[in-house]
Amino acid sequence: MRRNCGTLILLLLCLYLAGCGNRTELNELGITTATGYDGHQGHWTITYQVIVPSAMSSGSGSGGGGGGGSQGAVHTFSTQGTTIREAVAASSLEHPRKLYFAHTNIIVIGKEAAEAGIAEILDNYYRNPDARETVKVFTVEGQAKDYLKKLVPPEKLPGKALSNIMKQNQQLASFFPAVSIHELALHISSESGAAGVPELSVSGPDGAKLESVAVYQQTSPAGKLRISRLSIFNKDKMVGTLSKQQSLGLSWLNDQVQFTTISSDADSGLSAFQVRKAKVKVTPVKGPLHYTLAVKANVKAQLVESTSSEHISATPDWEKLLAQVESVIEAQIREGWASIQQTKLDLAGIGNKIHRKYPRDWNTLKDTWPEELAAMDIDIQVKVDLTRPGLFQDSFSRLLGED
Repeated sequence: MRRNCGTLILLLLCLYLAGCGNRTELNELGITTATGYDGHQGHWTITYQVIVPSAMSSGSGSGGGGGGGSQGAVHTFSTQGTTIREAVAASSLEHPRKLYFAHTNIIVIGKEAAEAGIAEILDNYYRNPDARETVKVFTVEGQAKDYLKKLVPPEKLPGKALSNIMKQNQQLASFFPAVSIHELALHISSESGAAGVPELSVSGPDGAKLESVAVYQQTSPAGKLRISRLSIFNKDKMVGTLSKQQSLGLSWLNDQVQFTTISSDADSGLSAFQVRKAKVKVTPVKGPLHYTLAVKANVKAQLVESTSSEHISATPDWEKLLAQVESVIEAQIREGWASIQQTKLDLAGIGNKIHRKYPRDWNTLKDTWPEELAAMDIDIQVKVDLTRPGLFQDSFSRLLGED
């Protein structure tokens, strides 16, 4: 009996040990920080920005700067295939580790792929459990594989650095929306069928030098990666771009302004206001012939800079400042609205609002929605609560000019 119990225990131990045989060790994984997509259906080129663990361990940490060593913190390579997953499988022919996408910070879509259609890219993301739907999306004017070769000093990991740049823009300026792959899919599959995605570009005369670790030895590289425009999508295809100011106007209409800085140039001097909180309500109002878009923006801001010759502490002059900042915000909203009507793309999700509020009307409108959108009027009301003029009641310029 005792011998049988011992044999049973040995068998159980063998089964337990055998269960660990198919696991993947961490040092067998190629952890990607960014992925690029080029090509079109039937011919894909996928580019991977893979972390080099030895370079990371010798530096100052995964998110820190430095990077002054002879080895880059990422290795970038590309593979081709008829489908996206076939291209990923082809990575086994040249890369010694299994690619792991759960820590990918961004995906970059080349112009050709964006214009041909991104439906297959989205399908790939939703079908594979190792891909995160929260990953941020960028487009580029050329090929994604060229942009993934470039470094972003002083950070070691370009993919993470670009994700952080997008986060900083969202928190400090709100010029461009931070769009995840899941949010992009929701927007283009909604009744509005339109979405905006930030576009990367290389500024400066010598962007090629960004591909060498020698760039970390320079205090001010000649070229750099930056967010420059907003690519706009109609369903799954990119159809155009918007400027930074047009994109900011859309951010107001989509209630996506967290913080931003507004400059006002009046006869009395320049002033800068920092928006600390904003709430924008957009409501389609049914009229006899067309819908009107009612926009109400409640904004809290503070005066952070002024060269005004006005007596800011006096109530009439303070009210002039309020009127100035309200006028600038209204103009920014109108610029965003003008871009919507010009492109006839519902980048503010107005069709979704009509569908929810007037479902019967939407069944009639949806077939001619672009034309209805272009014919709509807009009514904008901006109310600004201006606080904290700072240590000076008046501007320093006015103080210097006083007798």
